[in-house]
Amino acid sequence: AKLPQVMECYLMLGDCDALVRVVAAGIDDYRRFQSEHLSRIKGVQNVKTDVPSQTIKYTSELPL
Repeated sequence: AKLPQVMECYLMLGDCDALVRVVAAGIDDYRRFQSEHLSRIKGVQNVKTDVPSQTIKYTSELPL
């Protein structure tokens, strides 16, 4: 909640404990954020990163 790079954070049910959406200037900036912040959180044993390669659709409009 205190890190401005974190746009969204959810506690999850399933294979992962949390889903964190982070904004970064580039992959090197993200790697730095991961090593300096995410990996240092007490209780975090590993971090899995998925990076999207292409946006197919992005909307917040609800079909009402």
